[in-house]
Amino acid sequence: MKAGQGRGVSWGSVALGWLVAVLAGAGIRALLGGLYGSVAGLPAGTTDATAVVLALVSGFLAYLLGGFTAGRFSGHSGALNGAMTAVLGLVLGLVASAVLASSGAVLAWGVAVPPANFGLGEEALAAGLLLFLSDLFGGYVGGELAEPARPAPRRLG
Repeated sequence: MKAGQGRGVSWGSVALGWLVAVLAGAGIRALLGGLYGSVAGLPAGTTDATAVVLALVSGFLAYLLGGFTAGRFSGHSGALNGAMTAVLGLVLGLVASAVLASSGAVLAWGVAVPPANFGLGEEALAAGLLLFLSDLFGGYVGGELAEPARPAPRRLG
């Protein structure tokens, strides 16, 4: 193995993994929400702790698939590339939220208002952190699963 080989982030693989996670997440979330709604007799769009649990499970499964894709296509450092799918998703989500919030604030009030004024409470931030950690863990596990098995080193002697 050459020095430096097998290390680092393959951003093309991470972007592909993130895209797979987004597409899979939409389908998984709809499926789990529909199943929960049919079993529990509640509407699929609930906004309580049930919605957080559904988001945790669907996010984990989506980033498990996305992390697997990133790990498989990178050819190296699968766990790192898998975890980076969730980091990329977080960064893109924060940028998109900031752009939408500031453009809406500029259109509505004439000044950019920080996102803290949009009603983000401690509960929402804690839930967001928990969701991100679930996504990160799913991406890591998916990337780790994508790495080929390494044979055990043989001892001489």
